[in-house]
Amino acid sequence: MTIYGRGGVDVQDRRRLHPGVLALVAVAGVIVVAALGYLMFRSPPRAPQSPAAASLPAAPVASPPAPSESPSPAAPTGVTAGSWLVTPAGDKDDFLVADGEYAAMSDEPAPLTVVAGLADDACVSFRNESGEYLRHFDYRLRFDRADDADDADLFRKDATFCPEDDQPAGTFRLRSKNYPDYFLHRRDDDSLHIDKPDDDADDFVEETSFSLRSPADS
Repeated sequence: MTIYGRGGVDVQDRRRLHPGVLALVAVAGVIVVAALGYLMFRSPPRAPQSPAAASLPAAPVASPPAPSESPSPAAPTGVTAGSWLVTPAGDKDDFLVADGEYAAMSDEPAPLTVVAGLADDACVSFRNESGEYLRHFDYRLRFDRADDADDADLFRKDATFCPEDDQPAGTFRLRSKNYPDYFLHRRDDDSLHIDKPDDDADDFVEETSFSLRSPADS
């Protein structure tokens, strides 16, 4: 008669882990715990964010400076195109103006417009606010309209003056276009003519030297 049973061996004893395996599991657990503790110890604590710093607005972008107003035109180094006051060099209180039909010096400023020469664009011509041009007639300087001239070609030449080279900075001397030996000259009575150099060369150079000033400076 065969008897089936537990055969003298407890089934629960078969399910128990081997003591060596349990020892390995325990050692592994200790290693994992130690590693986690090491990492937590080495990691620096995160600094708390200041509420004030978190709420600071972004720095505003600086606006470019507003452009300054354009300055008044400075006096040129010689004679150049534009609206100017014509004065004797070294005398800022007298100005070349129209006195009736003639040109003269006056203490009352009147701007003249400097343009390219009517007969030679390498030279210059002067026009007053009435549209009349400075010209010589019988060697005396006067202001006339171009459309009133009997001889347009002669008028353009009479109204054209050519700057002398190598003048001191800020000054100029003008030769007549059609009488190149004659200079625009201020005489002692403040009348203006085209004249040839005389025996007193130094005085003549001084009396034929002029400057330009900005009307804003008067």
